[in-house]
Amino acid sequence: PRQYPLREKTVLREKTVMRDPRDDWRRFDAAAIPSKDSTPHLDSFLHEVKTEAAGRPLMLLDVGCGSGRLSRRLFEQGFSVLGVDINAGALQAAEHNAASADAVSRSLRFAVADFAEDASPQLDGGPFDVVVCQLVISIIGDVRHRANLLRHARENLRPGGRLFLSASGVSDTINAGYARLYADDLPLTGERHTYLSRNDRGKVLYVTHHFTVDELTSLLEAAGFDEISVVTERETSSRRPDEAAYFLYATCRSKQ
Repeated sequence: PRQYPLREKTVLREKTVMRDPRDDWRRFDAAAIPSKDSTPHLDSFLHEVKTEAAGRPLMLLDVGCGSGRLSRRLFEQGFSVLGVDINAGALQAAEHNAASADAVSRSLRFAVADFAEDASPQLDGGPFDVVVCQLVISIIGDVRHRANLLRHARENLRPGGRLFLSASGVSDTINAGYARLYADDLPLTGERHTYLSRNDRGKVLYVTHHFTVDELTSLLEAAGFDEISVVTERETSSRRPDEAAYFLYATCRSKQ
């Protein structure tokens, strides 16, 4: 299908705008960045990673870390962590929250980086043993941006390194609201299961894409990952806690 023309003019409710998803996230209020506090799938994955490492120090890259709450928690679980995000304001909050983090044998650091860009971000501290990417692929932009995200994640992993990725799943069968959003915004996005996330006043905040399992698996394979596993869970929407939604939890390895 035709992909969402993010850099072209799009008519939204009688207003012509130019949208670049990276600009949306650069300007986003750090305190309002959506996130999930409960991460049982990630916790189980990291326990497996640490067991496999048998005490070896592990370097972890948290892509799309926002204000760094998850990065701090991962550091406290024993990882050396680099959190990256496109939002400089969020990273200032992350640095403030990390000021009290202290350990002799590991570090908690943050850096501005754009994983949607075609060029590879230049990061210190890699290659990493683990990359964590919580929901970012659903809101990073169009097909090219998603492919860039996964390619850069693989480039920053050591051979055989592990990726944990969560994504929003196609939810029209359990949520009529999402079915309407997919249909109503299709003329604007040009891509099935992609819609414009709006606030209560109807202002567009960012573009969201919901994945099928096959779609997400194919993207991971194309980016150079194998041993791919995707689990689907029925939960509640990140921004609409009274509504049902599917979430996908993927784990895989960078090819040796």
